Amino acid sequence: MKDYLIELPNETGLTIDVTDSALYNYDFNSYSLQSLQEYASLSVVEKMKKSIYSNISKVTLIDKLAHQGETKYVANISDYAKEKLDSGEWVLGIRKKTGETYAVIRDSVTGKNKSFLTLDKEIAKGLGTLPELSAIQGQLASISEQIEKLNHLVQRVEQGQYNDRYAGFFSARQLVIEALSSNDEEIKKELLISAVKVNNDTIGKLMLSLHQDALEFIDIKTKRKDAKRIENILQNSMGYLNSTVQLNLVAYTALGEEQSLMATLGNYNSFIEQVLLQSTNDERSVAWLIDNAYEGNNGRFVELTKNITSKIYNLMEESKTKRIVGESRERIENKEM
Repeated sequence: MKDYLIELPNETGLTIDVTDSALYNYDFNSYSLQSLQEYASLSVVEKMKKSIYSNISKVTLIDKLAHQGETKYVANISDYAKEKLDSGEWVLGIRKKTGETYAVIRDSVTGKNKSFLTLDKEIAKGLGTLPELSAIQGQLASISEQIEKLNHLVQRVEQGQYNDRYAGFFSARQLVIEALSSNDEEIKKELLISAVKVNNDTIGKLMLSLHQDALEFIDIKTKRKDAKRIENILQNSMGYLNSTVQLNLVAYTALGEEQSLMATLGNYNSFIEQVLLQSTNDERSVAWLIDNAYEGNNGRFVELTKNITSKIYNLMEESKTKRIVGESRERIENKEM
């Protein structure tokens, strides 16, 4: 992610429709959180716009871009540039290259950049990690999609003794919906932080119960009938764990907290590798046993869990490299001062 560009559309469509019944899914089979992730992604773009426009107005920014552009047509006719931006043919964007942050006018049809303007260091600093967080949304959406595919494989059979843990997901989901629909930034932040706390409590309980149930599931002394019962519980708990982790990704995206989001992914990734994919003495993992517990399963559980861990690992390595490069650059700049 050394070089990337993020569009800042005039309208982000940030308003969440709280009357949409799809947000409140209680069929206990599969919980798609795609729409919430999209709202959270849009909120990052909105924060960037507010941060930039609080330091330099949109009109001034366009004017500066229009009068120093690479193309004479843009440079000489700023009104033309404004018309193009208003119509959506051109868009404002943020470009990050070799550590520098630029404002950009980009042709949304051809994909060509029309003009660049290096943002003042204070403005760039004020953006924090929002550009980087926005840049990884595509990869994040891909990981969430894989988690949802994994959810379609699990069989949710409600178990009374686990209901308090599963209820945490619904409680946190409601907090996230109410947060994303709030117009008050302080209330939004408080609700999202509350959701994260509920999520982490739920994730911890589910991970512990999954670990204990997994040990019993792979124990050769466990009777076949009990193994089937435990398998149902494992799949049920795994489905809720997946969904609760996704909620944390939504919450941290909306909060603009990239490293906290990475910590959520790191924790989830380690759990999958150490509990689900870790081979037993006969070289069979819990994920393999779930795949082969009954006829008709096509081995997708192992495939998807490995795919998820691979995507998370790549994203975290990118984040680590970017952080090291950023810290090195900051040390150089401080030394020069």
